[in-house]
Amino acid sequence: MTDSAGHPALRSRWANAETLRVASNWVIILAGSWWILGQLASVMRPLLLAVFLGYVLMPYYSRLRGKVAAPVALSVLAGLTTVVLIGVAVAMYASLLGLKDDLPELKRSASTTAKLATDFVTAYLPSYAAERGPDSRPIGNQVGEFMTTAILQGVNVAAGGLLEAATAGLYLLFIMLESARFPKRVRTAYPFERAEEILDIAGAINSAIISFIRAKVFSGLILAAIVWFILGLGGVKFSFLWAMLTFLCNFIPYIGSVISYGLPTGFALLQFQFGWNFGIVAVVLLAAHVICATTLEPMLIGRAVGLSPLVVLAALSVWGLVWGLPGMFLAVPLTVVAKIVFEHIEVTRPIGRLLSGD
Repeated sequence: MTDSAGHPALRSRWANAETLRVASNWVIILAGSWWILGQLASVMRPLLLAVFLGYVLMPYYSRLRGKVAAPVALSVLAGLTTVVLIGVAVAMYASLLGLKDDLPELKRSASTTAKLATDFVTAYLPSYAAERGPDSRPIGNQVGEFMTTAILQGVNVAAGGLLEAATAGLYLLFIMLESARFPKRVRTAYPFERAEEILDIAGAINSAIISFIRAKVFSGLILAAIVWFILGLGGVKFSFLWAMLTFLCNFIPYIGSVISYGLPTGFALLQFQFGWNFGIVAVVLLAAHVICATTLEPMLIGRAVGLSPLVVLAALSVWGLVWGLPGMFLAVPLTVVAKIVFEHIEVTRPIGRLLSGD
């Protein structure tokens, strides 16, 4: 009687111990991965950028390889891409240095604008002045300090981006070279049927990733070109810097749209004060963002790779903590790639569906 009654208790203890062991293993794996990703940030960021660029360039590489020798096609595409990356990084760095030189004038303009806004609010909301008190720090000084910190950090990020752009170009060269040899290596390593199955799955995954990344890059470039034209036509300084910021922020849902609209609009306010130029630029820029977000990008990307909003916010938080601002730029593309891979593998397909926004 005692022995038979003890079996359920033993089984329960064993199940609890097994659950605890599995949970402990997962905690160790996640903690180790977090530490490794943080330590290898300077290596992984340019590598992932090169992988994404490889997916964008792979169709063009295949077409060009049919007309010229593979080394020539590889050298042309990888070389041009590296030159473009370094050129954009240099241009952004120069723009940030120019913005830094204009900092004293921007601080004075911020103080004037803040005083006008404060006087307007105080005239219609006397309680606001009473709440702030006579000894409160002027808002213009706070804005100036924030701008100084942000611009100096931007200069440092752009300087680091020069090195990462050159490193990404080197990685891209080898990634595109190895991609041409991958099918042959798989067929050599596995039996024929298993090799063809692996290549079919890899082809489906690559096709979906290429479609998403190309659409995201093209939609970002179109929006950046529109923003560059609007700001240039409106006479806003450093329009190229704001256009590139718009392109990068296009990879960050929700938060990116606010940043890519708020920063150039705020700069236009400091440049023009509360005038007609500022009003026209702000309205037209907002219309461009809304039209692109509701029409252009859904038309190019569709709903096939949609992510749950909760998953997007979690990805932004996790990758932002691991790699800072560059991690936020890479967060959604990385999560979409993981979702696509999960959906094309039978064992992980339920996880891919859980990540989906549909």
